[in-house]
Amino acid sequence: MGLPPLRLPSRNRLAPRAVAGAGIAILALWLAACSSGDTVPVASSPPPAQQQPQPQVQQPLPPAGSLELGRSLPETAPAVPAGPPRIALLVPLTGRAAGVGLAMRNAAELALFEIADDEFALSVHDTGSTPDGAAAAAQKAIAGGARLIVGPLFATGVSAVAPIARPAGVPVIAFSNDRSVAGDGVWVFGLLPGQQVQRVTAYAASRGLTRFGALVPANAFGSTALQALNATVARTGGAVVASDSYPTGRGTENGPLVRSFAQRIGASADGTPYIDAVLVPDGGSEIRNLAPLMAYYDIDNAKVRYLGSTLWNDPELGREPALAGGWFAAPSPQTRRPFEQRYRSVFGAAPAGLASLAYDAVSLAAVMARQPGGPAFDRESLTQPSGFAGVDGLFRLMPDGSNQRGLAVLQLTPSGIEIQDPAPISFEPLLN
Repeated sequence: MGLPPLRLPSRNRLAPRAVAGAGIAILALWLAACSSGDTVPVASSPPPAQQQPQPQVQQPLPPAGSLELGRSLPETAPAVPAGPPRIALLVPLTGRAAGVGLAMRNAAELALFEIADDEFALSVHDTGSTPDGAAAAAQKAIAGGARLIVGPLFATGVSAVAPIARPAGVPVIAFSNDRSVAGDGVWVFGLLPGQQVQRVTAYAASRGLTRFGALVPANAFGSTALQALNATVARTGGAVVASDSYPTGRGTENGPLVRSFAQRIGASADGTPYIDAVLVPDGGSEIRNLAPLMAYYDIDNAKVRYLGSTLWNDPELGREPALAGGWFAAPSPQTRRPFEQRYRSVFGAAPAGLASLAYDAVSLAAVMARQPGGPAFDRESLTQPSGFAGVDGLFRLMPDGSNQRGLAVLQLTPSGIEIQDPAPISFEPLLN
């Protein structure tokens, strides 16, 4: 179901609550208007003292605090074709994922208010949480003049939308993290599991850990995680000593499998374990069931470092004795926190975890819509090597349809989640 296009929301309606909760801190995307096409973040207040200094850029940034809420970039040439840049947001507003979809719509509206200019138009379409609904939403969006589609949420929906968007020449920035649906004008914007595993494993290797084990779910996520572990360990000169996969689902009994795995990585004659770290990327009830079993069978976190994924981004997990001290890769909470505060001040509740994806994607669209010469939704513009800075940190869209992100390494503790290794502030090392 298509909803009326959203224009820039009334400042009178949103501003009082935004001011009260956020101090007008715009920490999202900013595209520098320079010939090199570099993109750099701009904050309206100085970064916390513990953050690393920002990298130098070719053109000076406006002084901290000088940006007014909603101010646009300098005047640009008229868009071609004429008319406001029209972006379509495809999210589930009904069906099983309606709660997430509504939070994503709220985050998109917040991005409109903080980033977009008055000429930016966003149409919102309900996918109904189904592939057919996503396809119908894409057809309505394109018929209504959409020049860029943001969404849908699920990989099955992306597969349904792609054959409609590609012939029309409409790029798609989808919220899925399934690389198999990406490419040829379709980008997946979700946090990729393989990239999370690569980041935390490479960090573990840099700390001298060389022998790894893995217990992964017997599904596509587990397979991707294990492939990333094997590739990263091989690149860093280590070895994957043992790996196993387990069935998931309610009522599954994994005790015998964990016992067998523990025996394979058991301690040597001097009591030293055969592994330095074990990857257990699952989250939720699965990791809560596995962790006590692993501790019971003597996979001791005092001797073996537990490694996880973004699914561990839950402060309550640090209270599980077996997981305390475990590392995982995720967006920096320092970067995301101001967005959460602003969202709460406007909408009265904390945002769903995926809401930040909608904020960053719509912010990116808003910035690219007002480039000199008109909206820049072509492949070259969207895949700038220098990337963009969003509320989830650095990101860039890759030519193959995937994305790359600057993730922090976080540590679970009984008192919460701590930053173990900060997220990078630039993709520059990867550009050389």
